Amino acid sequence: MPPAYTPQQKAAISQFMNFTQMDRTAAVRVLKSHNWDAQNAVNAFYSGGGGGGSNNSAATKAALNKLFDQYREKASDEPDLVGVDGTMSYLQQLDVDLEGMDSLAVLEIIQAPTMGEIAREGFVNGWLERDCDTIDKQKAYLNNLKTQLPTDKTVFTRVYKYTFFLAKSGQQKAVSLEAAVAYWDLLFASPLSAVKWSTPSTPWLDWWKEFLDASWKKSVNKDMWNETLKFAQLTLEDEAISFWNEESSWPSVIDDFVGWVKKEKRGDDEQKTEEMEY
Repeated sequence: MPPAYTPQQKAAISQFMNFTQMDRTAAVRVLKSHNWDAQNAVNAFYSGGGGGGSNNSAATKAALNKLFDQYREKASDEPDLVGVDGTMSYLQQLDVDLEGMDSLAVLEIIQAPTMGEIAREGFVNGWLERDCDTIDKQKAYLNNLKTQLPTDKTVFTRVYKYTFFLAKSGQQKAVSLEAAVAYWDLLFASPLSAVKWSTPSTPWLDWWKEFLDASWKKSVNKDMWNETLKFAQLTLEDEAISFWNEESSWPSVIDDFVGWVKKEKRGDDEQKTEEMEY
């Protein structure tokens, strides 16, 4: 007679089987080894520690190379590159939103060189590391990732930082302001985002865009891009911006933004406080 499982364990079995396509017996074995935590079990499975992935990395690599070849448009001229049309076709097969944050997550996994291209090395190595050598396995991995993204700041940060490279044009070292704002809109406001840069009392992202539109006409370099994420996270923890001071090593644009917020949006609270103390 099969063992009786609690409702929570049954739900974990169903979730694990749905994501990994493993049979029930194997699913139970992996879940037991992870104390019936479905999320941890799925993560371990896809990182190669779940006991369910293929141990034949050579076969997996061969399968991934074959899969990559299906999307090439110019096999003879560019054998190791998938262009725009192939990239769009691939993302559509994965059922990701082409204008959503999940597409950025895919491109980070495969280390895409630009928004509309896929390189063989990044594609093969990215999915080889996760033991996902078929479209179905990759879709299952991404479905699990989408449940993880809204609460996992580590994964979000990885996607955020890589987006800077996707947003650049050619060999440029910076991102145009227009492109940066569009990606900030996506990354900081997406339902999948672990850093939603807005609170009921402070629409930080809207203020940031308003400030940049009025006061910043330059492009966005890597330092400004990365420091904006750090600043966003701190403002969500401390809306009074008390963590900031004039001696801090923030980019000047963030220093100017702090001054703008205090003066234009909060009526120069700092000056009022000084006057009251006087």
